[in-house]
Amino acid sequence: MCGRTTSTTPRDILARLLDVDEVEAPELPARWNVTPTQPVYAVAISSTGARKLRALKWGLIPSWAKDPRIGSRLINARAETLDQRPAYRSLLASRRALLPVSGFYEWRRPEPGEPATKWPFYFYRADGQPLVFAGLWDIWYDAEGRPIRTCTIVTTAANSTMASVHHRMPVILARHDWDEWLKPGPLSPSHLAGLLVPAPDELLDGYPVGPAVSSARNDGPELIERAATEIVPAPR
Repeated sequence: MCGRTTSTTPRDILARLLDVDEVEAPELPARWNVTPTQPVYAVAISSTGARKLRALKWGLIPSWAKDPRIGSRLINARAETLDQRPAYRSLLASRRALLPVSGFYEWRRPEPGEPATKWPFYFYRADGQPLVFAGLWDIWYDAEGRPIRTCTIVTTAANSTMASVHHRMPVILARHDWDEWLKPGPLSPSHLAGLLVPAPDELLDGYPVGPAVSSARNDGPELIERAATEIVPAPR
């Protein structure tokens, strides 16, 4: 799964990178510990056909949900079952999104005999550019009729770069796939299978960081500093 990201690229740079037609999102502060329920940048096609940059709440609340707290459980959507889960099935045809981030964290589970604490690793693009995740989004209306737009990150099997830390990773879309993912309309199973794949091994770099990122209360650039290797359990 993917439960923490970083977001340090300014809004207007992301808008240019992602060929946005309209910017509706406020300028979000730089964050080194973005957690579910917080706002994240997202690009989707609006009802007028424009490519719009919005700030969506991370954690999908389906339009039919009776309790918005379901969003805290729908932060990731498995690529293999998107067309089977009621929360995602209808969104797959009409509400796909690009979710740009600067990087993300994953926690390595300890081997038998190791200390029980999971250890965080930070992953980012080797060339320093933002990562663009495949996402889904929806609109839910509260009791006063106010719209709340939310999103989830699509995940797939880990590539070789990540496999020693975790068995899953976000779907990272290549630039030439952005238009196809955003274009409204259903995608064939074979087309989806070609899009929702692990990223090339050489795309990502990663390294262990300190345990402070495990607390949602902590934030700041020090969270992505490399941890001393002598205190980190060896990867599997």
